[in-house]
Amino acid sequence: MLDLLHHLEFMPGVHPEAETCGVEVSRLSNFSPIAVVCVSFMLAGCGGNSAKLASPPVGPFANATFSGTYAIAFSGNNGGGFFALAGSVQADGNGTVTGGVVDINTATAVFTNQSVTGNYTVRPNGQALALLRTPAGNFHIDFVMITAQRALVIRFDNSASASGSIDRQDATAFTAGTLQNNFAFNISGVDASGRSFASAGDFTGIGGGAISTGVQDFNDNGTVNTNLSLSGSYALGAASGRGTMTLSTSLGTLNFVFYIVDATHLKLMETDTVPVLAGDAFLQQGAVSNASLSGPVAFTLGGARGSFPYAAGGIVAADGAGNITSGVEDINNGGAVTRDLALTGSYSIASNGRGTLALNSSLGTANFAVYPSSGGLQMLEVDVTVVSSGAAFNQQAGAFSGTSVAGAVGWNLTGVSSGGEVDQLSAFTLDGSRISGSLDVNNAGLLSSGLAVSGTYVLAANGQGTMTLQSSVGTQNFVIFAVSNGRLLFIEIDPSLISEGVIEHQ
Repeated sequence: MLDLLHHLEFMPGVHPEAETCGVEVSRLSNFSPIAVVCVSFMLAGCGGNSAKLASPPVGPFANATFSGTYAIAFSGNNGGGFFALAGSVQADGNGTVTGGVVDINTATAVFTNQSVTGNYTVRPNGQALALLRTPAGNFHIDFVMITAQRALVIRFDNSASASGSIDRQDATAFTAGTLQNNFAFNISGVDASGRSFASAGDFTGIGGGAISTGVQDFNDNGTVNTNLSLSGSYALGAASGRGTMTLSTSLGTLNFVFYIVDATHLKLMETDTVPVLAGDAFLQQGAVSNASLSGPVAFTLGGARGSFPYAAGGIVAADGAGNITSGVEDINNGGAVTRDLALTGSYSIASNGRGTLALNSSLGTANFAVYPSSGGLQMLEVDVTVVSSGAAFNQQAGAFSGTSVAGAVGWNLTGVSSGGEVDQLSAFTLDGSRISGSLDVNNAGLLSSGLAVSGTYVLAANGQGTMTLQSSVGTQNFVIFAVSNGRLLFIEIDPSLISEGVIEHQ
């Protein structure tokens, strides 16, 4: 999770202004003019005065692919601070958002229960543009369809940038019974001073709208509070799957809106003006113990180390009995990159759904509160030096290769450069070793659309590999961590852009 990075704007040794290379302005559908720009955060130069545009898209997608009721959530930076939106929208399959409701938190003002309409265009490769209209303002978004049930999304406005996801909702889960289960949550954002703030925990809902038991951990810019008892309440509203929730500990009460995706997944957004946190809650299934973490798992983390952005990723082997027997990790700490760091460690997961994890390396020990869930092992670092959070996922059985992950994919990146938040969205093809496709970029409000992207990648049998992308904005370098043949995690290892993200097969 890089919600923690969204307010960070400083990077050493990089000019804070983005350069514009051969600006070309076009209008797509009913959307605002989109400037094709070349920005300075990349390693390579612009290589000329004109952006290289991708070939006309091909593929199986169309407006009809985006049809139904979807939960949407994205968070980022609106120029003045942290920003988050969560809601439910109805798409008619013909290019119109016919209705819905969203909640918006700008960190200085909160707008709840906002009606939404709009329009959208889905291209054959799955890339899409949409305009969402609300009484609180309009939002341009750029998304790539993974399937008819899921899309990756970035905000595509000059005034703001953000990343998130869109997931088709299961209306049969819009009942109080969905909340009467154990859920693990992972949320992050900023505190009252605009500093990195992250929290994770679990709760149990019971009949009558009460949260009877739970536990919560906090890391507020290095001020750590762990294993706090949690209680609260919830109320489910209308047919949109929208509800409200309070989570209370000895530190106080946080107020949230939530949207039900299905019986295993909720999208959360805080409705307090400070702090501002957003994220997800996932079902905790069955008995939880050390056996809940077993086998090889891939993970990524995003956050901050002091005033510098931080991203890490790796693969570790857990024995199901409390030991991390081996592992490897890659770190981008404010532009200082450490590759192939050997890991060992230990963990202990209690029956209440909370656990602790220690990862040992030559750099020291990183300590985490962890929560097994249907959405992976939710991770919150509880060290005073680093505020980071993310998730770990069991890898599929068998060896990986470049060929095993080949196919059409959607890509979503979020991170920080010298100018502020950077969010990228792409649809490209992996052919076993090479990459080709189309890239859209929001670099702190400088918008690039339809750029040709190419590159290469290699993937070892353990699921770790490297990827290089080239486009008109320059060259980007990544370490990738395969969860399955259809899903890859990654972090960037360039000094001038600290980012992480996901690649999912279409």
